[in-house]
Amino acid sequence: MPESIYLFGAGGAASWAIQGFKRENIKISGFLDDNAKSIVSINKIPVYEPDSSEISNEEKRNSKVIFTVMNPNVDILKIKKYLEKFNWLDFKSFEDFVKEEHQITGKRLSMLDPSVFEKNKSELAKTRSLFFDNHSKILFDSFVNFCCQDKDYDFPEITPNPYFPPDLPEWPKNLRFVDCGAYSGDTVQSALNNKYKINSCFCFEPDPKNFEMLVDTLKDIDNSYAWPCGVFNSSKVLKFASGGDTGSALSSDGDITIQCVALDEVIRHSKPNLIKFDIEGAEQSALRGAENILKEYRPHLAVSVYHLSTDIWKIPLYLSNIYGEKTKFYLRRHSRTVADTVLYVYPE
Repeated sequence: MPESIYLFGAGGAASWAIQGFKRENIKISGFLDDNAKSIVSINKIPVYEPDSSEISNEEKRNSKVIFTVMNPNVDILKIKKYLEKFNWLDFKSFEDFVKEEHQITGKRLSMLDPSVFEKNKSELAKTRSLFFDNHSKILFDSFVNFCCQDKDYDFPEITPNPYFPPDLPEWPKNLRFVDCGAYSGDTVQSALNNKYKINSCFCFEPDPKNFEMLVDTLKDIDNSYAWPCGVFNSSKVLKFASGGDTGSALSSDGDITIQCVALDEVIRHSKPNLIKFDIEGAEQSALRGAENILKEYRPHLAVSVYHLSTDIWKIPLYLSNIYGEKTKFYLRRHSRTVADTVLYVYPE
């Protein structure tokens, strides 16, 4: 029987994790997830419960299961033992599988396209020179080498507390916060937990289920505003793949349409001192749509730079041109492999 490949984890990172498999034409037979009944499929790939009777024990024993959960709090060894109970015997982490596949077949299965890095080596070198500390430079090198699989890499430890990392300078204590990709309001809540005062916050979240949670989170926070919109470089209506999780994103195959807005057009005079962008690949567009705010108010920034292959270098270079050479740029990783890699920007 030909060996089948199943991916464990159909959460927010699932659509992103399969990009390398699609690019290299490697068939995925399905996802394994205990929430299969509520998810059904990801990108037309079926989702099964690990004990599903639809998959024979023989196929389970002769299949590879790749662990694609990027959340560092999920215990991979515990999952391995759990799957063994249902005859899933060949289990690997995503990182180990990527290394093995490259060694055996030469295929590169990173979520991000390695050819983009290889074509832009001069821009990558310029970007590396921007980072303020050695941790950021090591992480940057590991990020690129993992995606290209042409050099050894050694990721620094995963940094806890996304958007409020303990090893970086603090944000202004009285926040005028703009949250693009607010999800359930978890970042606003994290700011409060980290003893920041919210003077004002403008939160943008287009996924209907997430927006309901966001409104509930903000109901007792003064001067907080929730917008059921995406953030882009201009105001327009676009298709959106909803799902009520952290992986909801703009998509030409989306199941709903959403209103998108440019920050310059809707909160031009909000005087933010911190803006977060975690919008599943729309970060570059959203930054262009906030250029006047960036130039006038020079807010601190936390920007996800792992959704598109060009984010890791185009975003820092773009912001360096706006903020100037004295700006401090840091890079931190908050999940496995290159997931949840965030650029932290401290303008002078």
